[in-house]
Amino acid sequence: MAKKIKEELFEKETRYCKIIRSVELKDGDELFTLEKIYIKALNRYEIRLCLYLDCNDRNRKLIPRPVDITQEKLIDLIALGVTSGILDDEFKKQLKGFIV
Repeated sequence: MAKKIKEELFEKETRYCKIIRSVELKDGDELFTLEKIYIKALNRYEIRLCLYLDCNDRNRKLIPRPVDITQEKLIDLIALGVTSGILDDEFKKQLKGFIV
C-alpha cells in the first residue's frame, strides 16, 4: 500500500514563502492583510502584516515598506486574525497575559 503524504493547503506560493491563510481589511486604496506564512528557507511559520496596492504594472501588488495603520484598523485586523485562526489560542493567551 502506498504511503499517503499529508499535503498542506495554501493560498499562494512564492519563491520565499507559502501564504497559508490571510485576512484583509480595505481602507480606501490600501489593502491591509494579516497573513500566516511558511518561510521555506527557515522552515518555520510566521505572521506577516502587509500592505497591498493596485499599481500600474499589477493589481494587488505587495508594497515592501513599513505598514502605517491606525490603531482602530490594527485592532480590527487582529480581531479578523483571531476569528479566522491565523492568530491561535497561544497568541490570545500571551496577549491576555500582559493586558490588565
